[in-house]
Amino acid sequence: MITDLFRLTYSEPTSVKIFRRSVIVLCVGLSIAIFIVLCIQIHDELPTVNIIYRTAKNLPTPNIYFNYGYNFTVNCAFTNTTGNYNCDNAISSTTYNTTKSQYVVSFVSNTAITSQVTYVLSINITDPSYNITNQTDYLEMYAYDKDYDLNIIPLSGNQVQFEESLIVKNMFFFGQPRNDIAHYEWTFDRCIRKALILDALSYFGRQKYLRMPYLDSHMSTVSTANSDLRTNNTSFAILRFITTPPFILTEETEERSKTILSVLGIIGGIWSGVAAFYIFLFGPGLISPWGLVQSRLFKSHYKKDALPFVYEPDSADDANTSIQKRLNNLEKRIEFYDRFIFDDPLLNFIKQESSQPTKSTT
Repeated sequence: MITDLFRLTYSEPTSVKIFRRSVIVLCVGLSIAIFIVLCIQIHDELPTVNIIYRTAKNLPTPNIYFNYGYNFTVNCAFTNTTGNYNCDNAISSTTYNTTKSQYVVSFVSNTAITSQVTYVLSINITDPSYNITNQTDYLEMYAYDKDYDLNIIPLSGNQVQFEESLIVKNMFFFGQPRNDIAHYEWTFDRCIRKALILDALSYFGRQKYLRMPYLDSHMSTVSTANSDLRTNNTSFAILRFITTPPFILTEETEERSKTILSVLGIIGGIWSGVAAFYIFLFGPGLISPWGLVQSRLFKSHYKKDALPFVYEPDSADDANTSIQKRLNNLEKRIEFYDRFIFDDPLLNFIKQESSQPTKSTT
């Protein structure tokens, strides 16, 4: 079809030539435009996520970090099916972050959770300059999965947007009522995200992943009876989180719905439809070069050009006259084929090739 755009030896009316070339330019331009749009969609596409839920025998205890502008401490206790225990050994000593001008305390436990367990973390203010009546800032809490603690390990450097969002995904703020302790209930689920690394090969369907365990958590406050605490009581807040079997692990895998190969397949299908439409209009080339354009739309133009090639009926009684008419009809058929069907440039090319002297191999 594209070669017809550059052929200059059509034996067809000028109006048909213009119409044919207009159809070719329109079809090619439309195909190129669709290809460009699909490529833009590939570049701007956000990956879809395939989710699978699995059961797990245990869960790693999450790592929790508290940041506050005043000096404070955290006490830990937990309860499981065997009794109540102290877990202050999982609490770090208070340190001061000079970059953020905040005190930092972390909760890091190496004990895996295998049964129902309740952790209670009590936050106590020890800074003598603290006064509840004029506090406008909040204590910050960050939580990470133990196997992917971004507070300890650096970012992978693959510029994965989801990985960068994990820094603040489980970020919460604590405040203290003026006459009571704030009680917070925290729940979490463990998830594993296989994030797609967007390199050049991913656009061709060869996908590489960055495995990132993370927490999907929620925080809520619990109303409690007034405990008649003093205004500047050092008890700031209580955080409690409970885990109960069965443990559900969520596996999320990012996938591309469009790739360069799939786009080429779409373009191939569109081009096949365009070629079929072109054949419907102009016929399938040398085999039967007659389509809707020649037989319907521009029939009057072809009628004038093809009329001299109409066969004369052979009804003569004279044998010589009959033979002459047959010769005339045969000449008309040959001329008709040369003018309307055969590709003259192809015949000329073959003629030139055959006229060249054959090189000797000796």
